[in-house]
Amino acid sequence: MPALHAHLPVAAERGLTLICDNARALGLTVTRSPLGAEVQAGPGNLRARPETGGLRLEIDAADSDGLERIRSTLDRMILAAGLMVQPWHIAAAPKSRLLLTRFAGATRISLSYVRARLEGDFSAFAAGGLHFRLLLGQQGAAMPQPAADGGIDWPGGIENWHRPPYTVRRLDAAAGWLEFDIFLHEGGRVTDWVLQARPGEIVGLTGPGGRGVRQAGWMGMVGDETAMPVILRALEAAPASARGQAMILLPDITDAQEVALPAGLQLTWVPRREGRSLLDLFRSLQPPAEDRFLFLAGERQEAEAARIHAGKLGLATTDFHAASYWTAGRIAPSGPRQAGGNG
Repeated sequence: MPALHAHLPVAAERGLTLICDNARALGLTVTRSPLGAEVQAGPGNLRARPETGGLRLEIDAADSDGLERIRSTLDRMILAAGLMVQPWHIAAAPKSRLLLTRFAGATRISLSYVRARLEGDFSAFAAGGLHFRLLLGQQGAAMPQPAADGGIDWPGGIENWHRPPYTVRRLDAAAGWLEFDIFLHEGGRVTDWVLQARPGEIVGLTGPGGRGVRQAGWMGMVGDETAMPVILRALEAAPASARGQAMILLPDITDAQEVALPAGLQLTWVPRREGRSLLDLFRSLQPPAEDRFLFLAGERQEAEAARIHAGKLGLATTDFHAASYWTAGRIAPSGPRQAGGNG
């Protein structure tokens, strides 16, 4: 697991307050203790603890891409406060999380979804890897390559690569294949890619990483079209004793998938034509006082509003997670692509 460390020359309490307040504002899970603070930052973790002359900052992540995302966000926050972190150092020589796979094909599984299969070495996912990032470059671009420091060399720069996150839907690491579902919609770059991809084509991805649905005695899960794979994975992994409710917004009821779930978990498919929003569904959840976990995934502003509502309910950050899988004004999942393909 790649890791970085650095020194921040600031009074310990001021630095800890700065980091924790900013992390909470981003909806991240923060843990304070007499030894310092720890932030669960999606792709990895940040730890800050007092040391002579300031704070020692430590970051670890599932891959070098996640490490860089946390480091750059932290650096911007520190600079905005008029401070400057001393140079970051690699704590251990990391292994690149870049995987080069082959496209095996795709199957239309419903009006709005395609299931794509990749072939390759997915041993890193065998321990429960849930998410990965698909890597799509410009037309004719060379594929990324592992860097000597454990990072990734991006032809043309990382900003020229589209890196959407996806959830593993099915996996057989021993047989060397992975499947994921793509939501079909107009203007989607992944939709265009999967329509044109040919078996044997090289496909890059990074992973595994990312947060999912924490198992609890009672689970409340709400998501839109983009969140269906992660919610279905959580339902399938839930123990027989689990209780709760899951609700998924869909363009068409025919997009519903069969899933085996415990008797105490209820799954409701909600067609968009009914006019109910993710927040309507989330607010209808009635969690118990203990042993619960609420999850919402969808558009960025909906996720932010859900965090506010969760705070009003008095939910601890360990009892709730809101994930933003897309942003309104870019490519909204408003309906299926009629010609076939994916998102």
